Amino acid sequence: MSGAASQAQDLPAPNALEQRATLYLRHKSNGLEHKDSVRGFDQDRLARVRRNAVIRAVVSGLLSGAIIGGSEAWLRLAYQGGIESLPFWDQVPYWAAFYAFVGLVTIVEMAFLYWNALDATARINALLGAPLDEQERSELLSVGLARAALESPNPHHVVHGVDPYALMPRWRLIARNLLYKLKVGASSFILRIVMRRLFARAALRGFIPLLAIPLYAVWNAWITWQIIDEVRLRALGPGAIDTVVDILKTNEGGLSVQAIDILLHGVAETVMRGYDAHPNYILLVERLVDEVDPDRKKIETDWANDRDRLDKLGDREKTIVLDVLTLATVLAGRPRRAQRDFQKDAHEQAGHRFEPKALKKLAKAFTAGSGVDAREIEKVRGPAAN
Repeated sequence: MSGAASQAQDLPAPNALEQRATLYLRHKSNGLEHKDSVRGFDQDRLARVRRNAVIRAVVSGLLSGAIIGGSEAWLRLAYQGGIESLPFWDQVPYWAAFYAFVGLVTIVEMAFLYWNALDATARINALLGAPLDEQERSELLSVGLARAALESPNPHHVVHGVDPYALMPRWRLIARNLLYKLKVGASSFILRIVMRRLFARAALRGFIPLLAIPLYAVWNAWITWQIIDEVRLRALGPGAIDTVVDILKTNEGGLSVQAIDILLHGVAETVMRGYDAHPNYILLVERLVDEVDPDRKKIETDWANDRDRLDKLGDREKTIVLDVLTLATVLAGRPRRAQRDFQKDAHEQAGHRFEPKALKKLAKAFTAGSGVDAREIEKVRGPAAN
């Protein structure tokens, strides 16, 4: 995003690691866009990128597990009777050296996993065609992709007065931030230590090095799988938001002032019930304001009042509002219960039946990389009540 735009919306600045990751993604992704081998997005290519990334993560886990397990086994053999037979203070140098070595191996492995995630992110973005240049909004997308690859949390970002965490209990927000501190390397390192302590006095402690090898591989595969899911979701965001704009343009002459207020307030309510400053939410709010009310600086959320005015809109404007709210609900992945409840309430106020199964199907298709289909959006909006 341009400097002016960044200052206007108070975009949180990425840290040094995120900045370097963003530059790498731009260079790699833009370079891949010009290669014949990655032109023409399809599900098979997307699945291949994820599969290769997971395989590399598994191999790194196997190697690190073998190195650490083999080193431990070798060091144990250096002491007749076993290291546990030595007095406590005689064991301290051994354990200090061993865990220092585990930390070093973990750092190397973590660096490789970061590269692996960034490489897969660039390839996925190139397949999906989202531009990573320095134009407005592309900055938010590229930084968002970098943060997903690095497993960094979404920073607290208020856009046009909409605070995504406004409805989240404070204790839950604090707990979420603490959990985000356990990244790939840190969580892997802790897992390895805990596992050894759990089996330290068990009959299977002699097999710990062997048990560790597949465990590290499975752990890396799971982390990488989760990262790819989130990266794909963020790369699909701009295309889905283009669909929102297409929906808005289906009403000749534009929306009424009342419909614009209800639409923006409804989207703000959806974002706040998502409890996450997801980049797709931020892009959606910015794009909507630009499209329907460019002069608006702040969205004053007042759904308690707007819900009673929703049924007073014309049929076409009701349809547009409901379809935009439906699409907003799936932009960050599986809808939360609070968002589903809001969808049900909005549909009932507009005189339509809400189809939760259709919403679930739409969210599943979107998160799987299929994008959004206008026909599937319409299925969430059931027939008008008699």
